Amino acid sequence: MPKLNQFTHDAMDQPRSQSLLQQIVRLNPIRRTISSIGETDSGIRFLNFLNRKKILFTTFSEAQAVADSLKAKGHEAEFLSDLPLFYPMRTSDYPVLFWLNRIQPKKLFDVGGSVGNLYYLYQDYLDWKPAPDWIVYDLPEIVERGKALAIERNAQTLSFSTDLAAGKDCDFLLASGSLQFWEKSMASMLAGVGSKPRHIIINRTLLTEQKSTFVTLQYIGDAALPKMIRNRASLIEEFADLGYECAGEWLEPERGLELTLYPAHSVRFFSGLYFRLR
Repeated sequence: MPKLNQFTHDAMDQPRSQSLLQQIVRLNPIRRTISSIGETDSGIRFLNFLNRKKILFTTFSEAQAVADSLKAKGHEAEFLSDLPLFYPMRTSDYPVLFWLNRIQPKKLFDVGGSVGNLYYLYQDYLDWKPAPDWIVYDLPEIVERGKALAIERNAQTLSFSTDLAAGKDCDFLLASGSLQFWEKSMASMLAGVGSKPRHIIINRTLLTEQKSTFVTLQYIGDAALPKMIRNRASLIEEFADLGYECAGEWLEPERGLELTLYPAHSVRFFSGLYFRLR
């Protein structure tokens, strides 16, 4: 079953590195061989056996079971909510700002919004009057940190909740860097909210062109975090079934997901999508 701790921010987004192993795997004959092995569930299990840290799975529960066996921390780890406060503006933030300034929402629901890092980051770039209610949904531990920080910074229009229903009747739902930690369907998310926002942005998310969704386990510090990499076309179709049209798409070219022993599952760029209720 999915847990609230499947939400987090993008502090864990993986930068690209140029290790010797990665350079070897990029050689076409080796890449083709490894890619063909990783096309089946048994092949993935074999590659996980070879890998010191198992990182590719077919289900969220398999990845979570490995994380639990390691007694690793989850998204509640304090350093994970501190990191994004120091992040600068990124390429993928500008499409979000464009739509926010154009739409001028009255109630914004920030799903997996950590301690409100985007609220603070965007303030100098938003031209809206009056400022909307900005509600962050996240883990209880993170919500408590966020509330304390909001008091310290006098963030009067920022609030926090551990209940999806706090987003009911919002006109704008934002999930930046958090969708990959939500195991269930989009329908279940909106059912938890209790209404259909007119506008939804999914930003800084990993989407695959592979025929099916898969799960990675990302290790950062003493935390291990399952991450669901959805099929792009299936996600867009899922929103279409809920009555949404995809009215905008963009990429974040600076970052992607490199899976050295699973090259066919690597994702070159992070993606952003804007959905509008028809």
